[in-house]
Amino acid sequence: MHEPRTGRNTARKPLDLGKTKNMTEYKTVLLAREGHVATVTLNRPEEGNTINAAMAEELGAVWAELARDEQVWAIVLAGSGANFCLGADSNDGSALRFTSMDFSVGKPVIAAIAGLCGGAALAFVADSDIVISSSGATFCDGRTTQGQVSTQGTLRLARKMPLEAVMRMALLGEAEKLQAPRAFQLGMVSELVDGDVVARAQELAASLAVNSPSAMFHSRHAVWESLNMGLEDAMEYGFAFVTKFAHKFDDAKEGARAFMEKRAPAWKYAPPPSQNDD
Repeated sequence: MHEPRTGRNTARKPLDLGKTKNMTEYKTVLLAREGHVATVTLNRPEEGNTINAAMAEELGAVWAELARDEQVWAIVLAGSGANFCLGADSNDGSALRFTSMDFSVGKPVIAAIAGLCGGAALAFVADSDIVISSSGATFCDGRTTQGQVSTQGTLRLARKMPLEAVMRMALLGEAEKLQAPRAFQLGMVSELVDGDVVARAQELAASLAVNSPSAMFHSRHAVWESLNMGLEDAMEYGFAFVTKFAHKFDDAKEGARAFMEKRAPAWKYAPPPSQNDD
């Protein structure tokens, strides 16, 4: 994990549409592309980017669009305004599916957390492949305080970080506010950023996009799928997955050729494996 990176502004400011390349604007979500990186921004800043039915529906459309886009190899997820996301809209309980994993995107997602990330928004943390945050970010699960059951996000978080830390958030509710340095210690986030956390996430995503997209897609798929297996079954599954990839995808040979010829590899895009691909 990484120590905090220095800089000035830790909160995410609303996007300047005039300075963002290839911007697609929905009503509640912004989608921008630059190179092989897409940036998805939750865009209800006046409501703390809370997830209502409209946002959940638009996120589903965005994830589907990015899953199909052969030019997108890595994705950054951020929030507009002072907070990443305060959770589900309390006036609209229909937002049940909204993360990239919910829609089987199959591509690496980096979550850039600034401000408060609360309640159902913890699902974004749980379902992202890499999570970084501003050094001043806060994580909280106030659902039990509000008479709601905490499962969305917490069940998967319990497989990524110590169980007791998840239980403290779920059971203590609003009384437990996890500050970014503690989240870093627990492995909830892998890097703290004192500067622009979204810019740092985009930098990381650009580094991902240098790699073979097929190798990345298959690597993340194998790791996530292994969580549903015992260790021995996971090892056998991984070996079969590697063998299948080496025989089926040209990138396995292209990487070796490029190394020997001392040139940049020419990767070939292939769609991510489906959740049922074995």
